[in-house]
Amino acid sequence: MNMRFNTYGNRSNPIIVMLTSSFCSADSLSYLYEELTNEYYIIVPEYNGHYEGSSDFTTSQQEAKEIVGFLKENGIGHLCLIYGQAMGAEIGMVLIAQCLKQHITIESAFFDGGTFLKQPKLYKAIMNFKHKSMMNKMKNQSVDEVVNWKSVDQFTKDDTETMRPVIESMVKTAPVITDGSIKNETEARYTFNFPYLPDEMQENIFFVYASDEKNFKSCFKHLIEAYPSANFKTLRGEGHLTYSVRKTDDYLRVIRAICNRNNEDD
Repeated sequence: MNMRFNTYGNRSNPIIVMLTSSFCSADSLSYLYEELTNEYYIIVPEYNGHYEGSSDFTTSQQEAKEIVGFLKENGIGHLCLIYGQAMGAEIGMVLIAQCLKQHITIESAFFDGGTFLKQPKLYKAIMNFKHKSMMNKMKNQSVDEVVNWKSVDQFTKDDTETMRPVIESMVKTAPVITDGSIKNETEARYTFNFPYLPDEMQENIFFVYASDEKNFKSCFKHLIEAYPSANFKTLRGEGHLTYSVRKTDDYLRVIRAICNRNNEDD
């Protein structure tokens, strides 16, 4: 079975593709896309391996390829925005490169907390073990129980309640995701190959991180080296993705501003 696509809003509006974090269902972004459906046509893919009856998640390249296939099948040749959280940011960068090759134009991209790294095999093996343990443990726990995990606490800077939408979607995914999908997703998260993007595309990409999050400390330098013309923003006092949930109205204003900026230039 191929990737599942959720669409919201009016097809005649500007189009946004929204890509979720690893191990999350499309619902994890509902706090954002529900507020945007009056102005935009929103496409939220449900990754392979993340819902009942789907085939395993394989690679970022394959996920991006299926998204490009969906766009072409539906006659979509122009995107207003590609948005991605964490692993969704990596898939989003691969998607940009594939879209450009297929002559699908992209106005802008906005990526929050992406893990743009190439890690050694041993590191990936350790993280795969951690991810499998986490997802297996989630199978038998309620959202309230998971919210109170100490490991979640560190990840969100002691503010786990704000991350409830993401945690709820992971708890929903846990019973259906296979060990094979978890292994492949871990591989995808830590094997980023920095696809070539022309300067004019880089200028329209926005990367945001919390200054205290692990991903910022480990991969920011590599990103700036690979994409020197892109736009970079760091947020103080936040955890991984917490700003988007804690200050959703502000965050939506940023999304709208990025979407509108090219129109203002006309």
